[in-house]
Amino acid sequence: MNKAMKEKNRFFAEVEAVDARLLQASAAGNSYSLRQRDADRIVLFSLAGHMINIVNKELGCGPDFIMCGQLPSLDQPLAEDGWKLADNCLKIPFLTQLKLAGGRIYDSTERFAIRDFPGHMKSLIARQIRKEKTAELSELEGRLNRLSETIQKHLIELSELPLIGVIGFGSGFPACGDAALCGLLLTARNMALGRRFRVGWYKRLTVELKRFVHRTGPYGRNWLHYAIEGRMTEMQQHFFHAMLRDFECSDEIVVKKIAADRLVNGIAFLMGVNSALDMVQAGFFNP
Repeated sequence: MNKAMKEKNRFFAEVEAVDARLLQASAAGNSYSLRQRDADRIVLFSLAGHMINIVNKELGCGPDFIMCGQLPSLDQPLAEDGWKLADNCLKIPFLTQLKLAGGRIYDSTERFAIRDFPGHMKSLIARQIRKEKTAELSELEGRLNRLSETIQKHLIELSELPLIGVIGFGSGFPACGDAALCGLLLTARNMALGRRFRVGWYKRLTVELKRFVHRTGPYGRNWLHYAIEGRMTEMQQHFFHAMLRDFECSDEIVVKKIAADRLVNGIAFLMGVNSALDMVQAGFFNP
């Protein structure tokens, strides 16, 4: 390796963590293009629409994430095309390659069997949403309410229009409607795992969602597929771990962190969580 290459390599610190699913995907040898970049995140997409996030360690790991000790400064040019994921490496054209197998292996699929209703967290989420609600989020709230009404009336087969009204709605990456659906699905899934709450509707809703996932953009499609598969970021895992325990002090900290998490469009995600909890609180308990 020549001196110039060594100099360039210092812009990418070592890989500190990588999602296990991404390591498996590296066997396919797919090519990627750079589609978004800021100081702490680089987003790549393949021609098939598969997304990779390269993030610095402050953001934590997540589904199809590569977490590095640092990222190149924004004045360091990066090629738009020709990024290659193969042989447990991400090859960055004209610069270097990131060896994925050397870092911590992160499991983005975690199971949280929630058996008790998280009353403390529910009130904190509702308060946080009230504090940060915008006109767009008020519109999202109405759309989520219409979707919830069809679910609670056992009319999941009539949820097509309400679901279309949420998916892809609003701003952000993912859009706030998609983020809310992720929160709703993950909460329902974890409550179904606890086998105490009546949330059988979530599987039927997932089937409907798969029919319409093409209606949103590439960011939303990836995040919704993660939620359908039960895959989460580290921060989301901390959130559901706190929900499992439901201690007021730790709940307050993690709710505020999720609200500020732009990776998952945090407030919108919390609105989806709140919608699922509202349905459970309305009487969806197993006898």
